[in-house]
Amino acid sequence: MIDDLDRQIVAALIRNGRAPFRLIAEVLGQQERTVARRANKLLASGNVRVQSFSSPTAVAPVDLYMLRVDAVPAKMDAVATWLAGRGETHWISSLAGASECIVELFLEPQRVGSFLYEELARVEGVRDFSLEPVFDYYRTVSGWRPDILSNEQYERLSPSEAPELITRHTELGMSPLDSQNRILLELLRSNGRVTIDEMATDLGVSKTTASRRLDTLIAEGAIHVRAILDPGTIGYPVESLLTVQIAPGKVDGLGRYLADLSTTRWAANVSGAVLVQSANRNLSELRKVTETIAAQEGVRDIKISLFAEIYKRSTVAYQKGKLPAQYFRG
Repeated sequence: MIDDLDRQIVAALIRNGRAPFRLIAEVLGQQERTVARRANKLLASGNVRVQSFSSPTAVAPVDLYMLRVDAVPAKMDAVATWLAGRGETHWISSLAGASECIVELFLEPQRVGSFLYEELARVEGVRDFSLEPVFDYYRTVSGWRPDILSNEQYERLSPSEAPELITRHTELGMSPLDSQNRILLELLRSNGRVTIDEMATDLGVSKTTASRRLDTLIAEGAIHVRAILDPGTIGYPVESLLTVQIAPGKVDGLGRYLADLSTTRWAANVSGAVLVQSANRNLSELRKVTETIAAQEGVRDIKISLFAEIYKRSTVAYQKGKLPAQYFRG
């Protein structure tokens, strides 16, 4: 079991996976050695890991989609595991309300047909599927603010994210990852808290250059470095997908409202509806959240789908229902 201080440290690492222990200690009003000892223990446990993942649009000319796959119940695990092994998928969960899983998918436009009808359709157990475009993100998990720290504390750890960079990285004038930056990304993928000294050595550049490269990539939304964990680890075990139908003309305003809820891990405009991944302490809290959403002007309907099982989070495929072990050097 973890206590309140552990939860605060994890919340800080969700906000800024590379936050120095000194900064976390200052924000939490704790001693640095206490924070370092606690954080290293959490990371060594395997329940929390810090790593990087890239914005797909910074790597290749891809579009973002939400894929729903209807599967034979007895084959759901095999179908979702197959999807989790694909590099085009970033996040996968099976849903309890129906025999289906939902997938965050990144594909080049010309590959949509072949992926769906030549690959996915041939997977044993797949009965049907649907694909919808993600127009905008209003929040990504990197911007999640669980009700553990104050908004002021989160801002001290790192500036607010710019979720629009996920879908419009190139459109907004950001540069794609070059070969050097891809090496940097791989270093951070294995250990999000790799030191600047180690980065500089592997890149063959000065520490100043390595640090500048990293700061630029994070600021431009090309890579994200944060803690990856099951929300239940810090007291939010009830995960669900909320599909919020909204009146035309009010989607963006309500999308930003939904993104600002402390229970919202991510929120996106998917084909004109707003999809929300909500993490709650219990079903009672989930009910209150949905009632509050339903009372907002312009909300027409809410569908709730509880998560049955997670197969992938932030590009990390689960192994037997758990995060795989991670090398960590504190």
